[in-house]
Amino acid sequence: MARTAVAVTTMTEAGIIPTAVDVAAQTTDGNSFQWAPNRFVFILNGDDAAIVPTFINPTTVGPSSLPVGDLAGISIPAAGYAVFGPFDPSYRQADGSVWFDYAGTTPASVTVAVFDAG
Repeated sequence: MARTAVAVTTMTEAGIIPTAVDVAAQTTDGNSFQWAPNRFVFILNGDDAAIVPTFINPTTVGPSSLPVGDLAGISIPAAGYAVFGPFDPSYRQADGSVWFDYAGTTPASVTVAVFDAG
């Protein structure tokens, strides 16, 4: 399967209820969203165990093209949530998107939303 893109919701002064726009996370193949300077990721862990999202950094440095490490986000406890971002341009993949994966004990009931604060 392929990585699943998450649509971006623009935040407003009136506010947004994150759980009204979140979608099921693709915990097997990961998710992505189009990079922009003011984008945030909201992850709600409806599972019974903690999960950790990892944001993939495709950047390399130096003449040996040494990889820059990926960003392991904070652990999201069971029934908890976390917000990540904004992301440095170094997280942009070749197609302009940011990729992220999930680690945990077979996370099943996880949802995700991407917001533009922009």
